[in-house]
Amino acid sequence: MKWLWSVSLVMAGMVSPGLPTDASSPLRIVMEDGSPYYIPVSATVSSGSPIRWENPTPTHHTVTYNGCTEDQPHCLFDSGPVPPGGEFTIPGLPSGRYPYHCRIHPIMRGIVVVIDAHVEPSRL
Repeated sequence: MKWLWSVSLVMAGMVSPGLPTDASSPLRIVMEDGSPYYIPVSATVSSGSPIRWENPTPTHHTVTYNGCTEDQPHCLFDSGPVPPGGEFTIPGLPSGRYPYHCRIHPIMRGIVVVIDAHVEPSRL
């Protein structure tokens, strides 16, 4: 039944296909060399769920929260260079919208939307 509910929400365009069914399975985002660069470019996940970016490309990329600046000693998330075949995982984020980019290739942009894990499906 949970699977049918997830499929219904995806088909209705309410959540991204990468929405994990539980907090232990990571949302998977793949880096690409061509547009849209991060697949999915807009991903939705439940709060506290891990998020993993994978780099199958032959070049290095980063996953850097847009709020990060050079003069900040710490920022919400910044992978540093992710090598070809590498990945970057964060344990989860609180509810909110998190735009990010690649510092090496600034044209690469994506967004993670984190929804409250306790929201009833009918309220999405």
